[in-house]
Amino acid sequence: MDSVKEKAEELIQALEQSEDYIRYRSLENRLKEMPELRQKINEYRRKVYEMQTSGRDLYDETDYVINEYSPLLRNEIAADYLDAESAVCRMVQRVMNAINREVHVEIPM
Repeated sequence: MDSVKEKAEELIQALEQSEDYIRYRSLENRLKEMPELRQKINEYRRKVYEMQTSGRDLYDETDYVINEYSPLLRNEIAADYLDAESAVCRMVQRVMNAINREVHVEIPM
């Protein structure tokens, strides 16, 4: 188990040293100086999450959210932050998908 833990720590370090993560952390730090912008970004995230999980028509919901939050999405810092956050999430998801493809665990239902 020690070798697995070591490799996990190496993977974490590699993720933290990636350009995407460094960019994300830099923007995260900038947002600490802008609580109002941070609040709007968090509100936007909640709306997107609600939209994705509502079961309602995504076309209508997407139009509504994009229209409602278009000023936020035009803000350079907010747009860069959301892009960087998305890049980090995709990176972590690719790692998790690779592990899931290769590590087979049978869990009965």
